[in-house]
Amino acid sequence: MVMKKEIPWDLIVSKLKNELTAEEEKRLNDWLPDHAELFDELAALWDKIQLKSMHYNPDADYYWNELSRRMHGETTKSKHKDSAHLEHKRHRQLSQWTYWAAACAIVVIIASFFAGQWMGVPEAISLEYACVSGKSSASLPDRSLVWLHNDTKLVCNVTQQGGKERIVSLEGEAYFDVAHDEDRPFVVQTEGMTIRVHGTKFNVEAFPETENTYVSLVEGSVSLETATEHRYLMPGETATYDRKNGRLSIAADDVVFASSWMQEQIVFEQRSLRDICRFLSKWYHVKITLEPAIADKFRYTFTLRNESLEEILRLMTRINPIEYTFNDENELTIFNKSTNTKK
Repeated sequence: MVMKKEIPWDLIVSKLKNELTAEEEKRLNDWLPDHAELFDELAALWDKIQLKSMHYNPDADYYWNELSRRMHGETTKSKHKDSAHLEHKRHRQLSQWTYWAAACAIVVIIASFFAGQWMGVPEAISLEYACVSGKSSASLPDRSLVWLHNDTKLVCNVTQQGGKERIVSLEGEAYFDVAHDEDRPFVVQTEGMTIRVHGTKFNVEAFPETENTYVSLVEGSVSLETATEHRYLMPGETATYDRKNGRLSIAADDVVFASSWMQEQIVFEQRSLRDICRFLSKWYHVKITLEPAIADKFRYTFTLRNESLEEILRLMTRINPIEYTFNDENELTIFNKSTNTKK
């Protein structure tokens, strides 16, 4: 029986950042002889990340800490209150910032993959994909494609040979283009609900801090299983699972719009403020509180590309009589302009 050797992630990270102490260097050197190929792959990828980001100066400590946290399954989130950080969060840095986050996710993927190989169990590979911010995409070992949204983690147990199912678990939001395999269903596990497919395209939104899980089916068919129900979803429908009361409902929906976050631009056509705010909250990674009286009162038509959140908000205030404020926690509140005037 092959014993699982613990991978010293902290030492690997410190080595790549050139921050090892003499004692840590010795400990890493004791581990390296049997894992040189794994380390070389990680080092090569790290060099590519630095080369790609040579004109960008991100907070490397932040991203490595975030990467390490996700490797070890921690759930604590740091809070940054300084004004520079708040301004950074309000203005989406789409190009290099997103690349950096996606590259960190790739480190997790490659490390986990080779760890499985070195443990001598390639038939039961465990992979972890993480997107800290922006969006990223990856190809799974079974050739299924997945796109990850902000603050999303996907853990895969995708068997290469002989397995009866291809299983992944999701926290956050992801779009799946599943490779067809009639003999091995593709299973997405979320809190309280299991989604089972053979080959199809669908979007799943399952952020742990929200009450609902949404499944929007673009092509094919999927089955949904909860503790009390087993139902089927058809193309053009969205299922809403209320994790608080365990209720599952299905309705016709604009499923293309539901998964449009993965595109380079998003077109809003006569969308309610409620729909837009839900989308903007994920797109810009910011909490939005919307005055209930205007949630469905105003409609908007515009295209979202690489604009900052401030630009979009200013545009929206010119179209309809609304106002907005940010608090010290970078939380956004949108309200009726006339309501604020009366106050």
